[in-house]
Amino acid sequence: KVLGCSWLKLAQDGHKGDDIGKSLEKLLIEWGIERVCTITVDNASSNDTCLAYMKRSLTNARSRYLGMRCVAHIINLVVQDGLKIMCHPRNRIRSAIKFVRASPTRLDLFKKCVQLSKVVSKGLINIDVVTRWNSTFIMLETAEKFERAFEQYALQDPNYKTELEKTGPEPKPDTPDQRGPPTQSDWVYVREFKQFLQHFYLLTNKVSGTKYVTANTFLEDIADVHFMLGEWSDHVICGDGEIFKCMATKMKTKYEKYWGDPEKMNKYIFIAAILDPSCLVLILYARTKESHFFKDMIEDTYGSIIGHDTTRKV
Repeated sequence: KVLGCSWLKLAQDGHKGDDIGKSLEKLLIEWGIERVCTITVDNASSNDTCLAYMKRSLTNARSRYLGMRCVAHIINLVVQDGLKIMCHPRNRIRSAIKFVRASPTRLDLFKKCVQLSKVVSKGLINIDVVTRWNSTFIMLETAEKFERAFEQYALQDPNYKTELEKTGPEPKPDTPDQRGPPTQSDWVYVREFKQFLQHFYLLTNKVSGTKYVTANTFLEDIADVHFMLGEWSDHVICGDGEIFKCMATKMKTKYEKYWGDPEKMNKYIFIAAILDPSCLVLILYARTKESHFFKDMIEDTYGSIIGHDTTRKV
């Protein structure tokens, strides 16, 4: 059975690992669930304690594979590390949106600028939640459509540029100044970065689904992230590919921490992929072509030596 628990309900008895474990144990009894395959958690240390408690509590669980790292959470950690490199264009655009939305008068003026710029969009600019990168993606995706409107607004409101040049921390030595209104290069970076983020945004929505099975696609999703990061690190754009290479390298480091070694991953990720009927069809088809879909995917992700060993063990 797939188990999804409300964090608020679990947190009523406390945030410590044992307390969470006891609350989860009560819920399992309340719901009449006796067999538990995996428990999906993020990387909080209290969850490790919770899993240790549940391993003692669940007599019929395969305790070695009880804990499953949340794929969506790991994707979030990977992308957040990339966003730290891309902070200056993002912060300038965020500051511009905050300025425009700070008062009804400014927002009305911006709407007029939208009309003057002939921007076609059903929605309007929105500020993001800083700790949630997917909301940052939506903010950038929306704001990019209003580039001409922001340029028009700068001509209409003399305080726009002046105020934004005061917004934000003082630049450190040898670092770019992230204050001021968005520049043309900011919009270029955002357009490129937005395309890259979109892959992770769609992937996060996919693995976060609650009305369909997701476990069978986790391995393919992990391989997709590996492929995208590798492709991005080799992609030179905007005449300054070093920024994007640095970003991809930082994201790859975080990726390697959780998914770089298949020995540290829950083996159910591999087993679920093998048992997926659609994957079986591909494997059978690949065998007729003197290839092996599953083996190739593992080896492409982890290299031939580790990939071969992992495939053999699974």
